[in-house]
Amino acid sequence: MNTYLKHKPSRKWAWRSPGDRTRQMIDYILIDRRWRSCISNARSYPSAIVPNVKNDHNLVFANFKVDIKKLRIPEGKERHEIQIKNRFEALNSMIEEASLDEALDNVNRTIRKTAEEVIGFKRYRREPWISDKVPNLADQRRTIKEKTSINPQDEDLKQKNTHMKNVINIKVEEFRNEWNKKQCYDAEEASRKNDMRFRFQKVKTLKKGIELNYKCGSIRGKDGNLLTKESDILQRWHEYGTSLYNAKIVKDERVLELLWPNCKRNEQEPDLLENEVRAVIANIKLSKTPAIDGIERKLLKEG
Repeated sequence: MNTYLKHKPSRKWAWRSPGDRTRQMIDYILIDRRWRSCISNARSYPSAIVPNVKNDHNLVFANFKVDIKKLRIPEGKERHEIQIKNRFEALNSMIEEASLDEALDNVNRTIRKTAEEVIGFKRYRREPWISDKVPNLADQRRTIKEKTSINPQDEDLKQKNTHMKNVINIKVEEFRNEWNKKQCYDAEEASRKNDMRFRFQKVKTLKKGIELNYKCGSIRGKDGNLLTKESDILQRWHEYGTSLYNAKIVKDERVLELLWPNCKRNEQEPDLLENEVRAVIANIKLSKTPAIDGIERKLLKEG
């Protein structure tokens, strides 16, 4: 890294020969390319004095900045673990007597019920820039709107409803502008630090929902003539797609016979081991959408 950043020569050289005849840069700080943007400065310090060390090398120092996420334990995690453990102990006797489908249904129901009671539901925010204040204002407006539907002749409630609607629109616009400014600033900082991965993530987030319509006004037919009418263009695309996916293929049945000659499977599959199941749960990716049972993957991993 001390060769990557620009410095004047006196801050580059790290060793001088006896008699100060030559000065060379022979000490380096190495770092993985992925973490290169975390280095803000790297240089040698000719004037640095290291106590109790006699050396003709200069101190080479780098400023390394990394954002380490703190280990955050949710408030209800311990209570959730206790509840899920107690309920599964009570469920063991029922699972042994039930069929496979009934046992799976009981397990799913137990996990969901425990999560609902201990953890609860997180309020969904459709847009990332919406602050927690906006849903609270929306709740207040919803209450006023319900009162207005009961008393439609009350002018005071109508004015309050209109006022809350305007306040919500103004707040949403303010939060969206602040969020966009922050995303642009983060993208500029990432570009300055040569963190292209983070930069393109921010650009992709900013242009989400913005679609560019590219419409071709004309194409060429089979004979090379230019087609401008919409009906002719659609017909040409139909012909092109038909030629791609309606090819005549002659099946060779002998290929399948050579693949599985007299294939018989009499061996029974071994039972799953507990450590195999635990290994699968430990390697579950948390960013995936829940399956049809509606159970979040984090509940399986943390429970």
